[in-house]
Amino acid sequence: MKQIKKIYLFVFALSFFLFMNIDDVKANYEIMVNGTTPCKLYNDLTGKKATGSCIYKDGDFDSYVSGPVWVDNGDKVTVITTSATIPAPESGYGSECKSDFNRIKIDYNNKSYYGYVCGDLLKKVEITEEMKQEFQTAGFPESYWDELAVLKTAHPSWKFVAIDTGITFDKAVKGEDSGSKSLIQVTTSAKQGYLSTKESNYDWDKDEFTVYDGSNWYAANADTIAYYLDPRNFLSDTFIFQFESIVYDKNVHTLDGVQALLKDAYILKFANYFMEAATTHQVNPLYLAALSRQEVGTAKSTAISGNKFTYNGKSYSNLYNFYNIGATAGTNAVYRGLVFAGTVPSNKSTRYGRIWNTEQKAIIGGAEFIKKSYMDYGQNTSYFKKWNVIAEYQKAQGKDYYNNFTHQYMQNIGAPSAEARKTYQSYAALGALDLNFVFYIPVYKEMADSYDLPAQGNPNNRLKNIKIDNQLIDGFTSSEFSYTVYVEGNVETVNITAGTVNANATVKGTGTKEIEVGENKFELIVEAQNGNIQKYDLIIHRALPDTGEIVYPPVEEILTNAKVTYDDKYISNLTFTSKTVDFKNAILAASDTAQVEIKSGNTEKKDGYLATGDTVTITSGEETKTYSIVLYGDINGDGKINAIDLLKIQKHILKDSLLSGAQLESSDVNKDGVINAVDLLKIQKHILGDSFVSQQ
Repeated sequence: MKQIKKIYLFVFALSFFLFMNIDDVKANYEIMVNGTTPCKLYNDLTGKKATGSCIYKDGDFDSYVSGPVWVDNGDKVTVITTSATIPAPESGYGSECKSDFNRIKIDYNNKSYYGYVCGDLLKKVEITEEMKQEFQTAGFPESYWDELAVLKTAHPSWKFVAIDTGITFDKAVKGEDSGSKSLIQVTTSAKQGYLSTKESNYDWDKDEFTVYDGSNWYAANADTIAYYLDPRNFLSDTFIFQFESIVYDKNVHTLDGVQALLKDAYILKFANYFMEAATTHQVNPLYLAALSRQEVGTAKSTAISGNKFTYNGKSYSNLYNFYNIGATAGTNAVYRGLVFAGTVPSNKSTRYGRIWNTEQKAIIGGAEFIKKSYMDYGQNTSYFKKWNVIAEYQKAQGKDYYNNFTHQYMQNIGAPSAEARKTYQSYAALGALDLNFVFYIPVYKEMADSYDLPAQGNPNNRLKNIKIDNQLIDGFTSSEFSYTVYVEGNVETVNITAGTVNANATVKGTGTKEIEVGENKFELIVEAQNGNIQKYDLIIHRALPDTGEIVYPPVEEILTNAKVTYDDKYISNLTFTSKTVDFKNAILAASDTAQVEIKSGNTEKKDGYLATGDTVTITSGEETKTYSIVLYGDINGDGKINAIDLLKIQKHILKDSLLSGAQLESSDVNKDGVINAVDLLKIQKHILGDSFVSQQ
């Protein structure tokens, strides 16, 4: 079953009960649903009649909990052969089936759901040699054939045309995974696994996603985009109509179809205008009606009310926009669309009948906009209007085009599917599903076998703190995943605790731990609600036990034991990510009697990273020594190698401004004792990324 329909299974999960078979006499088998039977149940959640094929939770047919779940062509189910078939009743629920009912299983989101479905639907589909030839000649890879064969078996008159996008699927996903280009509506944390956690889209510490439109439209992540972008996920009766041409065909697109599509919507009263738009601008009226229903809903919404409103300090009224053209994402998007409806540009070719101050003008003018702005550039299906991946194909045909991933009508990645569902329902209501439909289905290079939706649930797998014996670790941040802590020699056990940013995440590895003298390694494993894992490494150094005798080792011995590289003046062989607190703790671990002070200029430095010119003063007993930190290439002491350092070494070589002390030492990046053009070149290459300055 396609993922998009599995969402319905999840919502109506109470319609099923788990049945355990003890005596496995026959082998269960997997089969694709082939065909549909009108469903006579009513959906409890909406009070409207279902349009797919019913799955009943048991053999009573009159007992269901929360409305019907349905299946369509292409859905994969497992037939439970150890359960007997049940005859269809002569009337009432279940009488739509003309055969016995089979017990089936559907797997979704690591759960199995069971129920009864009309056996007539469960016809084994074979890919005939004729089909193979048709699909291969059309240009479809084998990964498309199973689903196309089901559709072709059910609807022999349907034709499938492969559109070679000329790009890899990975490139398409990356092109659509940018900013607010691909949005998805999420109203519960259970679906947050579908959202992007890129830096611009998500704050890990606050566990907040960036809202791009309204109150609950967010950027989808790459896996979710891939699912909706993969045409193979929508090769079923319900959703294939996103690949139907939106060019008007008078033999297929009728007023009855528009009325069937809009039967429960306020905009039904304008059905004739959608037909007028079709004949005037040659745009499929069913597509227009489905698009309008998707954009403005079933009620008399703001976009089509004509009511007075104020935008940017200016008042407007009597404006209509049935397709939300110009309603770009953000605050007051609908108002921006209405301002577009009331704007008359000087260029006549882009007026589209504006001002749209009547419903008729808005419906017909909007159709002209779609024709001239999208259909004329190859974006002639609902899919291609959302996902503009048609540029290379248009080039090959010598036709006009917009660059891939630009000029996309909508940001909602689920819009083509929603529009397709309404179109399908309209055709189904008219009994017109077996007309000579042509579907233009994109094909990409280097596609994986399948692309599934990611796991549901919140993705945050970060810690907000780590505590040792109820004391916070110094310098903790959620994005740093390794920490070193030093404890006294008389500490034999520690209690490790950790708090998660998101309450639904769990942590393993905490608790009371025994520690030995020296290094003790622990691992904290954080699992997010959606199953994402993040590991935090924790190293606890236990000093030698206190004997009561105060020992003051020489400073140089302390540095050696701490594995610090030093000479009479300088400490080196560090990295640009050497933390002040870690360096200080390493010294104290080598001698718990030592005193350490680190300064940047005259100011004590307690956190951050070490940089050239920082001074380290170590006191052990009566001995005190001070060293300067040297990071080769970091001449100005900001902890980086950049153009400022390049300028300083240039001025030194030219004798315009001579360097001294740690700055002079850090300039000798090749460590030959001379500051010259060789050092200058090494810094240039580091900045350009050609090679990197070594600290060893």
